[in-house]
Amino acid sequence: MMQEDINQRTVTLLVNTGKMTGKVFLQAIQKYLVIQRQIHQEKEREKITNPAYRGRMSIKALMKDRGGLSNIEIHDEHIQYFERVARKYRIEYAIKKEVGENNTHYLVFFRGKDTDILQVAFNEFVKKRLKVQERLSIREKLQALKTKHKQLQKLPEKVQKREIAR
Repeated sequence: MMQEDINQRTVTLLVNTGKMTGKVFLQAIQKYLVIQRQIHQEKEREKITNPAYRGRMSIKALMKDRGGLSNIEIHDEHIQYFERVARKYRIEYAIKKEVGENNTHYLVFFRGKDTDILQVAFNEFVKKRLKVQERLSIREKLQALKTKHKQLQKLPEKVQKREIAR
């Protein structure tokens, strides 16, 4: 494994010459460095044309791609749990808070092509939220333990009668 890494990183420089002089060697190294710079510039251009995942962004930035946007509505005030799941699935999204008369809800905008991934992420978010809501709070657990303790104290102790053996 280590040997393979070394083999992949080894640079082979072939120079066809009758006599290797310092000038020829310098020209070969310069040519190699020019080629390496060109490769590096191509990679930089590739990064600019195809930007990496950016996660949460504004609606305006999300619309730059000219793709159709879709949205889902979340009525849960714990939107940060959804953001964790969205980061896990590398979804690019925008969140807009809608304040209504009775309650607050959030609109999550995403690109139309991400619908399948977002469906999976949203299902995971809902499962996590349901699991959290079903859990008993610490106070409820403590109250249950107190009542259980009181019931145990009320039980009479077993009295063993010993018979006198003759």
